[in-house]
Amino acid sequence: MEKHVTALVIDDDRSVQRMLAEMLGSEGFTVQVEKDGSWAFKTFSKRRPDVVILDLLLPSMHGFEFARRIRMLPGGHDVPLIFISGAYKASAHEEDSVRKYGIAAFIEKPLNIAKMRSALKTALGDRYPSQAGAAAERARIDAKPADEFADDRAREEVASVESSSQKSSARRTIRGSLEEKPFPELLVDLIRWRSTGALLLKRDKVKKIVYFRDGRPVSVKSNLLSECLGKLMVREKMISEAECQASLERMKATKRQQGTILIEMGCINPHNLSYALSLQISTKLFDIFSWTTGEYQFNPDAEVPSETTGLDMTPVEMVYEGVKRGYDEARIEEALGDVRTLYVHPAEDPLLRFQEVGLDDEETSLLQAMDGMKSVATLLALDILPPLAALRFIYALKCAQMISLKKTRAERPVHFDQAPAEAAPAAAEGRSGMSVPPSLPPPLPPSSMAPQKVLKGQPASGQSSPPVEQDWMSLPPLVPMTGPVQRKGESLLPELSGVFSLPSVARDNRSQREQLAATLSDMQHKDYFARLGVRPDASTEKIKRAYFALAREYHPDKHFGASSAEVHRLAAEIFDLISIAHDTLVDPEERERYEREVENQNRPAVPESGSTALAAEGRFQRGEELFRQQNFTEALKMFKEAVALCGDEGIFHAWLGWTAYQIAPGDPSTVDQARLELNRAVQLNPRYDQAHLFLGYIEKENHRPDRAQGHFEHALQVNPDCIEALRELRLLGKGR
Repeated sequence: MEKHVTALVIDDDRSVQRMLAEMLGSEGFTVQVEKDGSWAFKTFSKRRPDVVILDLLLPSMHGFEFARRIRMLPGGHDVPLIFISGAYKASAHEEDSVRKYGIAAFIEKPLNIAKMRSALKTALGDRYPSQAGAAAERARIDAKPADEFADDRAREEVASVESSSQKSSARRTIRGSLEEKPFPELLVDLIRWRSTGALLLKRDKVKKIVYFRDGRPVSVKSNLLSECLGKLMVREKMISEAECQASLERMKATKRQQGTILIEMGCINPHNLSYALSLQISTKLFDIFSWTTGEYQFNPDAEVPSETTGLDMTPVEMVYEGVKRGYDEARIEEALGDVRTLYVHPAEDPLLRFQEVGLDDEETSLLQAMDGMKSVATLLALDILPPLAALRFIYALKCAQMISLKKTRAERPVHFDQAPAEAAPAAAEGRSGMSVPPSLPPPLPPSSMAPQKVLKGQPASGQSSPPVEQDWMSLPPLVPMTGPVQRKGESLLPELSGVFSLPSVARDNRSQREQLAATLSDMQHKDYFARLGVRPDASTEKIKRAYFALAREYHPDKHFGASSAEVHRLAAEIFDLISIAHDTLVDPEERERYEREVENQNRPAVPESGSTALAAEGRFQRGEELFRQQNFTEALKMFKEAVALCGDEGIFHAWLGWTAYQIAPGDPSTVDQARLELNRAVQLNPRYDQAHLFLGYIEKENHRPDRAQGHFEHALQVNPDCIEALRELRLLGKGR
């Protein structure tokens, strides 16, 4: 059997982890992933990898310190090290790093995959893995019966999916066929309409359920035992088959979760478990992209589970990743049709144009080339990406409505970070019928979706719900491509200029809440001109440019990875405020009407939600201070006021429940009320580890160790650095 070649990737950026793991896995590597230097050092000490790819800015231990320590370990001096960094420049540090740490390469971010592949081949030489050997080993694992790796929880999931699929359809269930509505387009529609509910998909005997909350896929369940956690971890070489079997035996004896047992066995650490759980969800989801047939039905009345692990990906990232995995050349050509002569235009609506994609250098260059002046054939001829990769990219952006394909060329280049120029009506709106129309369904009933701004081309929110069983997501079939794409021998349009980059997603929910609430409050007190930062005599072009700059800065995708419902709401309100100002001021009649209202001081009042959010945050911070002083009675008052002002923030409910419990831990009614508030916190924000931790403490003190264990396990899944949860699980394990 061929020896596994293991790569240890150490980076705290989940998107970088995902990109490197995908590239290395496709090359035949066994991949281990860590997010901080301390855990990575433990992993290295236990199982020495064949190569280490190391980010220099890491939590808990700096990358240089990690490199120094492993070079001092037995055998650690010979392991190839590849430094990656977005802060340190190779030109200034590479020579010193080679001298001090003997690194094989220093690659700057954003990463160039071709450079990474070349560096690995140079560092490993003959030891570079064989893709054929890795595929054969993977096939060997896949050929084994799934029951060998499945635990009781996986079997419960299978039973749950089967039961849900057999239940009679709800009154508002909507059905369709994946042959008529491919999954990427279906997924985008549900995300764009902020749908909440369950999407059941069936293909022969395979059934999956994708749960959505406010347009975000939050959970995926499957009736395939082959997608259970144990088999996935064995297939990815995170654990051995023997370790998997040993953990299953302990599970039967203790009724504990497999991940927790593997941590106690020393096979993985909490960060490995978090990565594996995220990988399991993505595996279940991305498999659906490969389905060419099947049926779907969406039920907006279904109860959505609160999951501690989710997909930290924006809609476009999900679609693009799924298309890359599930679409071969034949499928892409069938999906796109004959598009070689069509021109690729950036979407005019900034809500669509400025979506986060998470691109590498080559993809960024190709995106910037889509300026309305180049046809698909020309973009292929640029040879920025291989033909199949480029077509996948174009199809994913089209599904996400970031681009439109038209027969007419733009009057002048329009890049993704620029406002569109004024254009003739037929070209701007596509009224000639030559552009590919976006796929937008009529809205679901109000109870199943959040309020949103009505965009051009969308039905008003007051329209009636679609009839039962209607396929409101279908599109006319596209014309199949008639021949291979020609890439050479065509004249190219002007060179690309500039670099398109998207802002990173902030991760601190509290700082996000404070910043967004302050911005929203400030905007609500300004007139439309001040809101956009322009003078009252500004031209339409200046207003458009100002709007596009703000729309890019405050696009909701910047906060897509945040777990706080309040953060999502505040971001959406800010985007709506600047959009309303723009839509009013670029319309001559509406602008004239608004200017009269300003002159007469007769503008309609704007709800002070920004001020309310700031007030709620102030009460919460005061409550925290009082809690630290153990003044629980006054702290409880502050937390109650925060919840009254802002009832959608899970953190506020968590501290309200925990503080109430501190006042009267022996009173059954108080305990029940504390549980109620904490469960509400979990429902609103399932990825807030403290809520799970507090529930665990309450159940432990009330002599319910099994329930306590479940909550501590959830806290650890949410936050692998939650030392309190790890300590409690170890204590509970010793008590058995």
